[in-house]
Amino acid sequence: MKWWISDFDGTLTVNSKKEVIAEKDLNFIERWTKENNFIIATGRDVSYINYLIEHYNLKSEYKMANNGASLYKGNELIFNQSIEMEGRKKLFEIVNMLYKFCGIKIADYNNCIILSGIEEETPRYKETIVHEKWFKMEDNFKEYANEILNNKDLNNITFFAHPQDFEYILSLFEGFKNLKIIQTSPYNLEVMHKDVSKYSGIKFLKEKYSISDDNIIVSGDGDNDFEMLSGCINSFAMKNGTMKAHMAAKHIISNVFEIENFISIK
Repeated sequence: MKWWISDFDGTLTVNSKKEVIAEKDLNFIERWTKENNFIIATGRDVSYINYLIEHYNLKSEYKMANNGASLYKGNELIFNQSIEMEGRKKLFEIVNMLYKFCGIKIADYNNCIILSGIEEETPRYKETIVHEKWFKMEDNFKEYANEILNNKDLNNITFFAHPQDFEYILSLFEGFKNLKIIQTSPYNLEVMHKDVSKYSGIKFLKEKYSISDDNIIVSGDGDNDFEMLSGCINSFAMKNGTMKAHMAAKHIISNVFEIENFISIK
């Protein structure tokens, strides 16, 4: 049995304007899952993966959420890498500094909560790529911000910000030894445990089920796919992916159904 672990946004959905899996790719997934495992590995929370599985009627027993911080077999959590409690007070102070300066979302293995949006009547930069919904977001900060201090299972904090502000935001996290912060979309920065990656989830699967390297296939398009693309011998980056993804992958493809040109389904 083979295991295919794939990013969703920009990989299974190559059209950035539409969150739609192409028919040829869906047909390939259907044929693949008759004999093999297929896992969606995304920076999004598990509820979104469950929606995708139901929406596309996918045969997908395993799920990888929050950039590899959480791994599930069915509805059972089998792996979770939380942000360490040490340093949470300082982290909480930084999030308070960024309140209303950028959109903020937090997540653990079970829940995803939007704390707040950006408070600007008009974007402070003439040109912005931040989605307009983040300027109109409901404010839940006072109700849920203490999750950062108290939730031992918290494994992701996402900032939705103007790229022009990334340098400032990143500077606030200098000195944190047990955290990493990466860009996962043109206007997203995500904070997680330093050891979290989609590849860390793959390593857990390899050890738990004694999977050989030859039987693991991965596909992705972004910087947050770098570890799994570079760590697996059967790795595929999308043609429209980032330079970092291209550098890590063994093959460049335009659509995931092209994986079959290199890997036998059986």
